[in-house]
Order: sequence, then C-alpha cells, then structure tokens
Amino acid sequence: MTVDDIRLIVRLVRGDQPRIARCLDDRPGALDHLAEAAWTEGLAVVLLRALRSLPPGAGVSGSRLEALESRRRTQERRASAILGALDRLAAAFVAARQPFLLLKGPYLAARYYGDVRGREFVDLDLLVPARDRARASRLLESAGYARRSHVIGGEALTATFVHGFDFADGDTSIDLHWRLLRHPSVRVDERLLWSEQEAYTLGGRQFGVLSASHEVVFHALSLLRDIERGRPKPKNIVDIIQVTADCDASLDWDALFERGRDDGTFGPLVNVLALCLGIAGAHDLAPRLTRALESRASRLVHARPSARPGHFTPEWLCAGNRRWAARAYDTTPVAWFLWWAGSLPFRVAVHRHRAPPGRPSGEDAPGDCP
Repeated sequence: MTVDDIRLIVRLVRGDQPRIARCLDDRPGALDHLAEAAWTEGLAVVLLRALRSLPPGAGVSGSRLEALESRRRTQERRASAILGALDRLAAAFVAARQPFLLLKGPYLAARYYGDVRGREFVDLDLLVPARDRARASRLLESAGYARRSHVIGGEALTATFVHGFDFADGDTSIDLHWRLLRHPSVRVDERLLWSEQEAYTLGGRQFGVLSASHEVVFHALSLLRDIERGRPKPKNIVDIIQVTADCDASLDWDALFERGRDDGTFGPLVNVLALCLGIAGAHDLAPRLTRALESRASRLVHARPSARPGHFTPEWLCAGNRRWAARAYDTTPVAWFLWWAGSLPFRVAVHRHRAPPGRPSGEDAPGDCP
C-alpha cells in the first residue's frame, strides 16, 4: 500500500468528499488500486463501507468489489464467533471478579469506525493488571483456551521481557496483555491507567476501556513496536488517524506530552504521531495535535523513508527501522540495543507460533524481522 493509498482511504473513511473528488480527478484508477491494496492489508471491510458514500461502482472493477465482499462475509463470520467468545469470557471474568479492559478488535471497530463489523479484526485483546497475569491466564485456560506462546525458563521469566501472551481455542484467538508495552524506558503508570479507564457498551454489555489519552499512547507504542520489527501495517496508521481525529478537540495534548517526559512515552508519542500525520497527510484532521507537535519538533527523529509507508532505509534486516526506533525511544541507542538483544530470544519464543486459521493477509505472520 502506498502513501497515496493511505491518504485516499483516510479521506474516504472521514467522508471528505472534496478531497476524494480531487484525488480521483488526479488519479482516475486510484480506487481500483486502493481496492487491491486494501484487500491485502486488512482494510477491505473499511474500504467497502466507505465506498457506500460514492456512486455505485465508482472506479472499482466488479472483480475487486467481489473480492472486498468476500472478505466482508468472512469478517462477518469471524466477528460473530469473536463476539460470542467475548460475551462468554466477560461473564467468566466478571464472575471471578477479575478486572480487565477491552482493547482494539470489536471495540476499536465500533467506536472509531461506527460499526462493530466495520473493520477487520482476527482476535480479542484483553488487558489485565500486571499482578493478575497468572490468574487471568488460568481463567482463560479454564475456559478452554490454550497458550500458543512459547516461553523460555517459565512464564514469569518470559513475562519480564514481553507484554502479552497469545491463547486460542482452535477458532478464536485471545491476546492477553498485562502491559501496554514492555520496554525499560517506558514506565506507564498502571494505577493511573486503571483509575482513568472509561466505559463503553458493546453488544448490550458494558466494558472497561482505555481513556482517550491512554488509547493514543497504546496505539503509538504498538505502532512503534511494529516499526522496530519491520512490520508497520497501513491499517494501524489509519487507526491512529481515526483515534487522534476523534479526540483532537477534547484531549489536552500538551499535558499528554509533558506526562510523557515522566513515563518515557514522550519520544515515542512525538515521533509516531508526527509520522502518521505526515504519511496520511492528515494534519487538518487533528489541528490541535499538529500545533502541539510543531512546538516539539526538536525531538523528531530524521531518517530517509523508503517507498513503503512506515519503513526506512536501509531495509536490509530492517536496519533503517531499528535505527529510527532506537532514537524514538527515550533512551540511548546503546541501552536500546542491549534491551533489544537481551529480550530477543523471549520475544521470538512468544511470537513465532503458528498463525490461527483464517488469518488474512496483512496480519502478523512468521518470517518478518523479530
């Protein structure tokens, strides 16, 4: 997916008809190209829903539309299974008085795309307090979920180097998180995170979710990790634009950045948010954030981007991405390398497992840089 594709799909999602019209005038085949890229990158359902605001079949061939529809039908079936699993797990966690927050997946689709089935997702992401990691794992196992993540030297040791384990019952996958990110330079205040949680109703049940400020932090840290691994996904760039555009008018960006100086998220926030706004050409969608970033431009990491959004040269062994990420964290490159090298065996063990059935293109898969 190209930068032009990302910019077009952002405008389609936002319903920006003047920008859409100008783009299609300049690039008559843009929608058909975008349809192919969206199918590959897990944005087929998002695009198909956005196309409803355009004249029927506007610039998209019949075969491309059918491919998008096929993905939508697949997502319908997957979403039904995942929502059913969520309801059962929520009941089990509530009965056991186990706190948890709902991350990404159906919540992200419903809140930021307007429909629980309006964005592709392949699993459930749950966040529990760090002290409850082992207990929450046992609850998942009691519900029939087996841990797919491998460990080195036991769960407790591995958990000091990663922020989550993957579980599955065959058809449904659960990502159990106990941190937003595991990195020695990132010290998100867990008590503040849980005290500021918000509530969101999904499928008739109320769930705890991250506050707007922690939602931004979570997405920025997640994308930084993916950039570091050489796996930045265009749909996650689109997600960040959706989240920041949604909360731009209400969020105190200056306070968020200043808090980041204390908890190690300042560099990651400034660099990832600026990168996404630049790639998506979306500064007008988050003008208050843009002004806050402009006053902190001295913290930006400068590197040569490659043709692929979110990638930097040299691309050999993801060297450009690693170098960019090392400087984006609020630590020294030497400290970053020591952590990266020391945690590598544990991260590989946790994440190098067989992909679940039905995982679409564009999702994490073995073979990329760890």
